[in-house]
Amino acid sequence: MSDEHVNTRIVLKSRPNGLPAIADFAVETAAIPQPGPGEALVEVMWLSVDGFMIARLRVEENYTAGVAIGDVMQAYGIGRIAASNRPDRAIGDIVFGAFGMQQWALDLGGPLGRVLDPAMGPPQSALGILGISGWSAYFGLLDVGQPKAGETVVVSAGTGAVGALVGQIAKLHGCRTIALVGSEKKVRQAIDLYGYDAAIGRHDSDFDAQLKCAAPQGIDVYFDNVGGDLYDRLLPSMAIGGRIVVCGRLATAHLSDTSADVGPRDHNTILVKRLRKRGFLVSDFAARFGEASKTLADWQAKGHIRLAEDVLEGIEQGPAALLRLLSGGNMGKQLIRVAP
Repeated sequence: MSDEHVNTRIVLKSRPNGLPAIADFAVETAAIPQPGPGEALVEVMWLSVDGFMIARLRVEENYTAGVAIGDVMQAYGIGRIAASNRPDRAIGDIVFGAFGMQQWALDLGGPLGRVLDPAMGPPQSALGILGISGWSAYFGLLDVGQPKAGETVVVSAGTGAVGALVGQIAKLHGCRTIALVGSEKKVRQAIDLYGYDAAIGRHDSDFDAQLKCAAPQGIDVYFDNVGGDLYDRLLPSMAIGGRIVVCGRLATAHLSDTSADVGPRDHNTILVKRLRKRGFLVSDFAARFGEASKTLADWQAKGHIRLAEDVLEGIEQGPAALLRLLSGGNMGKQLIRVAP
């Protein structure tokens, strides 16, 4: 929990060689930063743990800068304004921003930074349904995947923070939904909590037979959060005119050697089945975040969508939470409660 005299933070100690390990991170203390002109000081309350954080540990070019050795681990969070030199931030405001894995941070604004409306729900919902996870599911499925009633939608990491919402939104639009998950416990969660029509363990020996049974006419929309060999296995099951939405690549995000991420050539299948494959970043839709939040909040209030939370206590849990996500050990949106 928060110490009012120091800033405890998680920094990158060494560049991971393959999968990251606890030893690649360090827990350090530093002075609490002081806000300069146009800045505000935030006491961080909640941190989100997301798949993109794994890719930020690598050194090669990505869509945004990675984490240098000695830098605070990147993470989105929710916090309370403790001091402000900004006209749009008042002491006591609850805000969202890219604060990093630390107890205290400076709010510099940025494209996603904003003051939260307490009427929209608990603060941490801005890290799940009403934040990047919800926006990714909403825009990735509806704008990129463009599902139609009666179509079959398959979601990898189907009980993850994005995947669980994709499945529920697809159901709201009249689709048959299938979750691909990592354990029998998540198979039950996908069906019982999130309402999937079917769920398949990706490590099951009869995976291909289960998929054929669950989607006998093929897959119209594949929402891919994982990539790797799971994508390779799904591709032959796509229906003619199917759409592949590339949202994440958790299976290979840790690879610094891109030549290691090589599967069967997909060109022939894409050609013959007239498939469309498109990646997206949630920031592509920044001008419409308000629209998505309003709709998602309405669906949540009516009980149409839900999202389990998996909470670890204390900033020191940052590395463990990240590895928990990578191994699939989380049972819902992975969060860290930093301060009450």
